[in-house]
Amino acid sequence: MGEDEVGQRFGQVVHVAYLVPDIDVAMRDWTRQLGIGPWTCIRNIELDSTYKGEPLNLLIHEALAYAGTLQIQLVQSLNDPAVDTPYRDRVTAGQWGMHHVAYFAEDVDAAVAAALQQGFGDTCEMRGGDGHRYYYLRSLESQTELWIEFLELFPMLSDIYAQGIAETAIWDGTEAFRNVDFSTFT
Repeated sequence: MGEDEVGQRFGQVVHVAYLVPDIDVAMRDWTRQLGIGPWTCIRNIELDSTYKGEPLNLLIHEALAYAGTLQIQLVQSLNDPAVDTPYRDRVTAGQWGMHHVAYFAEDVDAAVAAALQQGFGDTCEMRGGDGHRYYYLRSLESQTELWIEFLELFPMLSDIYAQGIAETAIWDGTEAFRNVDFSTFT
């Protein structure tokens, strides 16, 4: 591995996601304690998914903000704890905190194949309403619940990141929270 590839096995990390028990409390804490904002909270997200080969309707609230160019994602799972999801084990154990790091992938199938060769598995494929795919994979070799996500790169996703980074650069600390219901996107 070359010097320029250290820490970049799957590319540049574009976001870090944290699993939280209450999205509103988490957004307030991140803003008050770290000055992170403004947040866009997308509520009642339903993603048609496949997890460990089984169909899954993944239900979450997510909040997005930026620390410089790094997107911070807060995730609150809304699925019943009896439903097997990429979050369930941590939710039922009350283990809140970092869940995964994410990478853009122009060829998401190739990225997933590379991760599988590196010892990742327990794949969760999620599809947005626009048909673009997102994948979670968990390291099968790690005892620390190491998860990664690949975001299928398309122009609107690039625009969302660029807009969020630009808004953060001029944010004056007011109007820290915006709420959007996922149903408005479909």
